[in-house]
Amino acid sequence: MTEIITTQQFFLGLGYLAAGLGAGIVVYAATGAIAKIVAAAVEGTARQPEAADAIKKNMQLNVFLIEGLGVVGLLVLIMIVLNLGLKAIPSVTAADAPAATASAH
Repeated sequence: MTEIITTQQFFLGLGYLAAGLGAGIVVYAATGAIAKIVAAAVEGTARQPEAADAIKKNMQLNVFLIEGLGVVGLLVLIMIVLNLGLKAIPSVTAADAPAATASAH
């Protein structure tokens, strides 16, 4: 029975590790995308200062959309970690089955 629980705990740990890795990837990707947008906006403003307001508005819209997507990704990962089947459930083996049925009556 301890072998089964150990295996379940191993997969539980892998689930948490994957969720942490996924959170890091989401944050890294959102940060990289926002950095590229801001860099392009600064370059565009340097080339055409008279279009700075339009460039700023477009940049802000895209930054907000990407940031919202990153937050949604993190919320999905939090929901996975909290309660979507990542709980270790001890199983009953054949040796423990008579004791389990006797205590149920």
